[in-house]
Amino acid sequence: MVFRAIGKQSKSEQPESGLALATKVLMLLTQAKGPMSKRSISATLGQKEVSGQLNKVIRTLVGSGRIEATIPDKLGNRLQQYRLAGAAMQQGAGS
Repeated sequence: MVFRAIGKQSKSEQPESGLALATKVLMLLTQAKGPMSKRSISATLGQKEVSGQLNKVIRTLVGSGRIEATIPDKLGNRLQQYRLAGAAMQQGAGS
């Protein structure tokens, strides 16, 4: 059995700051070929499941207008996906 000191975490186990996670989410959506769900964003970032911090960051980014939901009327929909805010207009202009 392995014991660790309480309150001491290695750098790899420490939670990310919201700003760093927001930057990673924005970069990921910039490189994505289309909208992504929270689950796929989480998996791509190497998380086992959608974290509370990721939920908070996505809500903040949607609220600030940096990203948008594909189903804006139903933000809690299980099929909800997210894309960069200007992506919908750019896709329409490109086709």
